[in-house]
Parts: sequence; structure tokens; C-alpha cells
Amino acid sequence: MLEIWVKDVISDALRSYLQERGQGEDLATLLPKGIRLEFPKKDGFGDISTPVAMHLSAHLKTPPRKIAESLASFLSGSPLFQSVEIAGPGYLNFTYSEMSVRKTLLRILDTDSDLVFPEDEKRRVLVEFVSANPTGPLHVGHGRGAAYGDALSRILKAVGHDVTTEYYINDAGNQMEMLGRSTCLAWRKLHRAVPESEEQAFLKGATPYKGDYIREIAQELIDTPGILSPEESRAALDPEAPETLYLGTFTEYAQGRIMEGIREDLHLFDVPFDAFFSEKILHEKKNGKNSDAVTLWINRIREASMQASDPEVPDVYESEGALWLRTTVLGDDKDRVLLRSDGRLTYFAADIAYHALKIERKFDVLIDVWGADHHGYIPRMNAAVKTLSRLLDHPVEFRVALIQLVSLVRDGRPVSMSTRGGEFVTLREVLDEVGVDATRFSYLSRSHESPLEFDLNKAKERSMDNPVYYVQYAHARVKSLLRQADTRGLSLPSEWSSRDLEALREPAEKDLVKRLDRFSGVVNDVSRTMEVHPMTEYLTDLAGRYHHFYFHHRILSQEAQDRELTTARIALSIAVGRVLEKGLGLLGISAPEVM
Repeated sequence: MLEIWVKDVISDALRSYLQERGQGEDLATLLPKGIRLEFPKKDGFGDISTPVAMHLSAHLKTPPRKIAESLASFLSGSPLFQSVEIAGPGYLNFTYSEMSVRKTLLRILDTDSDLVFPEDEKRRVLVEFVSANPTGPLHVGHGRGAAYGDALSRILKAVGHDVTTEYYINDAGNQMEMLGRSTCLAWRKLHRAVPESEEQAFLKGATPYKGDYIREIAQELIDTPGILSPEESRAALDPEAPETLYLGTFTEYAQGRIMEGIREDLHLFDVPFDAFFSEKILHEKKNGKNSDAVTLWINRIREASMQASDPEVPDVYESEGALWLRTTVLGDDKDRVLLRSDGRLTYFAADIAYHALKIERKFDVLIDVWGADHHGYIPRMNAAVKTLSRLLDHPVEFRVALIQLVSLVRDGRPVSMSTRGGEFVTLREVLDEVGVDATRFSYLSRSHESPLEFDLNKAKERSMDNPVYYVQYAHARVKSLLRQADTRGLSLPSEWSSRDLEALREPAEKDLVKRLDRFSGVVNDVSRTMEVHPMTEYLTDLAGRYHHFYFHHRILSQEAQDRELTTARIALSIAVGRVLEKGLGLLGISAPEVM
């Protein structure tokens, strides 16, 4: 709130200054990026500063220090500031007044306040994340994407956007056939010995999915009557029988059971989705149409490219027997195949159709959360979305977050993961061992664009060396303080007033209020940059400052002369607890009252 107030009073001062000079320029024209505020890293430079005078100097043809002096004369009378000083070539440094600090604290103590200020422009946002292939359980890499996508979605909602979360189920294509073959092969091996020659012929030289989960699914098919019919069972045991008689059942059951497990893991991890979108839908012919959605959209792009010379609509052309989209005209490093020479559609073609349906649903922003190995896919999808946006006459912003790899460490040794090798640690195992809160905080503690080393031993420590414990304990400490106050019969105001806070005069108290006030700014920054880790950094810093304050300042005092100070410091503690609880909630992490 203080930042908003500061920008407002600076804006008023700028208008007065320009009016005094006889200039009527609009501030949005003079400062297209707005008024920038900075937080001094050293003492002696105020609580907050701005280089706005330097930003205006060239346009106004006036030395920045002279502009700063004029602005300071307009600002010095504001009740928001205790002092306004000029530093260097034209920085304006502001020190907050006690009144503005108390006003800020009162806003945070107001239980009707949401603590987060909404963005001016509210948009419809679709966040697609996790979208792991239903060929195996979620592993720790998927977990990082799940934690990131869910936290980002919560934060986008908090600033007022209309957010929908979606999981794209890749349940079509060769990978699903291989899942069915892998399951059928494991099922055969539970019935009889399978010669290597038969195995290789059945797998067609490809590598099967392995792991206990494949054998468990195969065992379920044996133990549960009715899934496979007697005819399907006989055919599946016969290497000479046509695969069309049984393979589809193995594929469908295995995919269904794996997807069921994925949904259970997401529920356990507290990652809800508004929708699950099946890729199969894109390949189905519906409503009497002769073509599926993928073919329809490829044809639509092809027709548009033939009818128009619009540079925003790349042309579709044939070469070497295949159908290509000229994505190079929109920044891709090479053109991309839509339809292979053997008549098979590419994954890119299906992704085009899927994103067309996203745009048809009238979202303003599409956010895709992918694994880092998909970085080369961004230019072609950028080109595709630009094309679709043009065809559908609906402007859309397309953003991609790439989730870097997670290296899992236990007892100082790395744990390897390989989906088909069958040797991987699942997300469920990590949650069982470490817990949801510690897992989520660990995932979100570093930028999603940086590799993460996840130390299982450290994550499950119940000590101040564990970051999530450190933050949660600060919240629990506040709650414990309130219980002690209640036990001692201390009566707190039902509605806080500025007078209740007048005893807060120490620099450490003011410092805590300033950090509390930064919360909304951090949330808004995260919503714009899509970098979530500043939130964990902020909460860790706030918790540290409160722990330090708690140890070095007496909060609960039995002395009558300290009653006003005790009340004021309890109010400050309540505000800290409220911000910690809100911040942890935005990350999908609990705020325990007892630890």
C-alpha cells in the first residue's frame, strides 16, 4: 500500500511541476513504464527512492537534480513522509512518517482487507501444466512443474485474473501403443516364459516401459475377472493371433489405471485442476464431420494461406511428399512438418489443434508449463499461436515457462530417474517421506529456470535449518503468543486504531511494517514475471526478521507501564502472522498454529 501511495503523491507532484512549467504532457507519455521505485540496500538513504527525475531529464531538457529539487518542494509537505532528500545526480529518497507506518499496519490488521491489490487489467488466463504422459506415475520432475503451475495459478487468481487450470492428457500416438505392448508383455510373462525372439518381435525393436507399476497393472488384469474377455486372453497368449483382438484393451486399461494414479497424486499434492483435456478428442470425428479437429485446423490454415498474403499467416506447402508450415516467417529456425509423407499427422499438428481450441474459448493469455527439454519447441508454437490468433480474430498472449531438471539427493548420493528404465523415485514416494509442505517449498525455493538439487534429508528436518519449517514456525510462534496473551487475560481491541499502535517507535518495528507492506508488491511482481521463487524468498526473509524481533524484544510484559507497548507489539505480531498465512496459502502450503 505504501508503494501505491508513494506513486500517487509523486504523480500529483509531477502534474503540479509540469503545470508550473506550462507543459501539459500526459504522465503515461512521459513515463510509459510508470514511476519506478527502488528500495535502498544501505542505511542512510531513506525507506524508498525513485530515479524519476533522471528518467524525465532528457525529455524536459532539464538537469535531473533541478527536477528533483522542484519535486521535493512539492512532496515535502506530504504527511506520508517524515523527510524527502535528494541524493547523487537526482535520486529522491523518502523516509516514511510514523503516521503512514501506522496506517499501513492498520490496513494489514483489517480482517476485511485481502492483503493483495488486484491488477488494473483483469484477464482470462489458461494455465496448462504437468500434462505428463499417462505412461507411468508422476516423478519428482513432474512434481516441480505441478508445484510451480499451481502456485502461479493461485497468485494470478489473487491479483484478480479469471484463471482456468488444465491438464492435457497425451493419450494418443505411439507412446500409448507401447504402453499397451509393455503391459501385455508383462501379463504374458506372468502366465508363461516368453522367449527373447517373441519379445523382440512383439515390441518391434522398441524399448518397453518397465517398473513395478507395469507388473502391478498386469497382475490386476489377471486378478480381476471381466477386464479381459476369455477370447482376448487366449489371443493375447498366442503370438500368432492378430493384435487387434486384444491390444486395445491392454492399452486402455493401463492408461486408465495410470491416469487414476496421477489424479490421486495430484490430489495428495493439493494440486486441483479445473479441466482434463484428452488428446483423443482431437482425433475423433464428431457431429457428422468427415475430418477430425487436427485435420480440420490444418486445412483451415492451408486455405487461409492460399487466400491471403497476410505475413501473419504463414503458408502451408508440400515438399518431399510431406505437408509443411512455413514457421520461419514468424521466427522459427526452420519450417515444420504437419503431415508426414506416410500420411501420419505430427505431434505439432495436434498441438496446433489443441491451442486453436484454447483460443476459441476466448482466453486472453495462454500459459504453457513445459519441461526444459522442450525449449526448442517454443518458436514453432509461437508461430502457430500467432497464426491461430490471426485466423480466429482474437488477440492472445502466449507465454511458456520451462521447468528445469530436478536432481534428487538422499544421504549425499544422487538418485537416478529413467521412465522406461523403471528405476525412478515417484512423487508419491517423496510426499510420503518428506510431506507436502516441505516438498512444495523445496520446489519453489529456486527459479524454475534453474536446475534444482532436492535434498530429501534436509527437506524433512524439523529444525530452523529447514526453510519451510523456519517460515511455518514464525507463524506458529505468533499463534502461540496470542494463546499466551489470552491465558494472561490480556484484552485486545476488537477493532484496531492508530492510537493502539503509537507505542511502536523502534527502527526494528518500523522495519517489520515496511516488509509487511512489500507483500502485495511481491505478489503482483510474481503475477507479471511468472517467477514464483521471490515469494519463498520474501516469506523466509519476513520470518527471519520476526524471529530476530521476537528474540530481542519483549512482546508480552506483565508490567502495567508496558501495557500500551505490549498491545502494539501483539498487533504487529498479528500482522506478521496474517501475511505469513496468506503467503504460504498462495504457495499451497499450510500455516500450522502449533509446531
